[in-house]
Amino acid sequence: MARDSTLEQTRLLAGVLMHVSRYLDTGCPRAAHLAGLLLRCLDASALDQELMTSCEQLDQAISHPRHLGGANAVGDASTSSRLRSRSSRGCVSTASFPN
Repeated sequence: MARDSTLEQTRLLAGVLMHVSRYLDTGCPRAAHLAGLLLRCLDASALDQELMTSCEQLDQAISHPRHLGGANAVGDASTSSRLRSRSSRGCVSTASFPN
């Protein structure tokens, strides 16, 4: 069971990176929003303290963008909230990942 949880957390992190990359490349506020949703699906109890802190900082950064230089970079990406333990597995269906 622990291996399944680790794989799930790894896939969620991969999704976060994909959406953040799209956000940084295009300034798309939806990409920032989706990254924030995935960040909040992470199980904070399964992350080490340094990774959890980095995820919280990333969530804050994409939730309150300063300016990325693109025309679309000022969109609403208000997705901030602390990482928390998930109460359901419904978060995983937010994004699909290849096996």
